[in-house]
Amino acid sequence: MTDGLFNLPFGLNVKVPTRTLQEAQKTLENQVSSLWTPIFDYLEKNEQVFNGDVTEQINQYNRQAYNLGAIMRDVTEKPNFDMKI
Repeated sequence: MTDGLFNLPFGLNVKVPTRTLQEAQKTLENQVSSLWTPIFDYLEKNEQVFNGDVTEQINQYNRQAYNLGAIMRDVTEKPNFDMKI
């Protein structure tokens, strides 16, 4: 920010102090960064969804479930009676 722009005389020729300008700049920077930080955090946290790792894991679990089901369907169950009284 330019000091000359904000320190133009107005009203009773009051000048804006340099510290006030610095604080205003710091406040604006914090507000802008607070807008983007949650978005970047969300993208970083869910990176696996966007690069396909989650899809690969889901497909792997589906293959395992199918193979387990196929193995269980092939097993013939032998009747077992427990006659202990």
